[in-house]
Amino acid sequence: MKTKEQNLIKLIKNFNIEDLDTINLVYGKENFLKKQLVEKIKTQKNSGFHFFWGDDLQIPQLKDVFSNSSLFSSGDIVIIWDINQFIQKLSKKQLEEFLELLNTVTPPDKLVLVSLQEKIPKKEPYKTILEKANIYTAPSLSSKAFMVSVKKKIEKEGLKIDDDTLLYLLSKLKKDLYHAKQEIEKLIIYTKEKKSIEKTDIDQIVYPKIEENVFSFIDKFFKKEEEVLEIFQALIQTSHHPFEIQSMILTYANRLLMIKTMQKQNIPHENIFQKLGINHPFMKTNLKKLAQNLEENQLIDLIRELYELEIKQKVRFEEPSTSFEEFLIKWLKLIN
Repeated sequence: MKTKEQNLIKLIKNFNIEDLDTINLVYGKENFLKKQLVEKIKTQKNSGFHFFWGDDLQIPQLKDVFSNSSLFSSGDIVIIWDINQFIQKLSKKQLEEFLELLNTVTPPDKLVLVSLQEKIPKKEPYKTILEKANIYTAPSLSSKAFMVSVKKKIEKEGLKIDDDTLLYLLSKLKKDLYHAKQEIEKLIIYTKEKKSIEKTDIDQIVYPKIEENVFSFIDKFFKKEEEVLEIFQALIQTSHHPFEIQSMILTYANRLLMIKTMQKQNIPHENIFQKLGINHPFMKTNLKKLAQNLEENQLIDLIRELYELEIKQKVRFEEPSTSFEEFLIKWLKLIN
């Protein structure tokens, strides 16, 4: 039985992919550390790297990866980002299937389950996962450790900051490592020639951390609320990539289109959700509400626009954040 927990910071500092066990679970408040781990793995794993969003992943995809792995290769490594979203949509039978799958993962293959939660439930399937996995925690820094970290970063660049100004800066960063990294790097570039950082510099450069989440964005997006533009900027400031948000919109749009299509065929809601593999009560209620906001033709237009946006970004190399914001503005005007 695996019970010992390790601090993720310790693993990341001198990262070696071989230190990961066959099954690994990462949880805790600091998502920036989790993203660092993913980047470390991706950098060291030249082939056989697979990243899945929990909300989109299906069990057959996992089976396909591990069934095609070879003992004569360096193995495959699968990362499931937001394992809680993956688990909550599984039926009882699918949960049993997933737990059985954990037993089939053998070296040199590795599975990394990333939870975005601060705590892990003790019930199944988490109970079995905790027994099988190496566990890494990503706790947020203490206020003192966060202050020391920020001050060291600034002083390392040859800049000075007095204690009062440092505290003022920290009040805007809210102990978020990803947000702090972005804002401090901007601040350092802006003040490089001044040799010291003043409060006026902070007011001009540093944006306060805004608490928002992708699901709030999705909800307001399909309800046609212009507040999504402001929320999008907040999400970008707090470590979310435009591709992540676009992927979620596309997933929801496809589900809503299928719901609308089956509703026209007079298929009962429970049968619709069964066909879509959606089991969680909250997800069912939310999708029923969102489906009331858009017609089939609007959803088809949305899906087409999303694919065209992806071509612009990945083929024509348009800047993701800018092009996605333009898409949002166009979408809001299109449906109002």
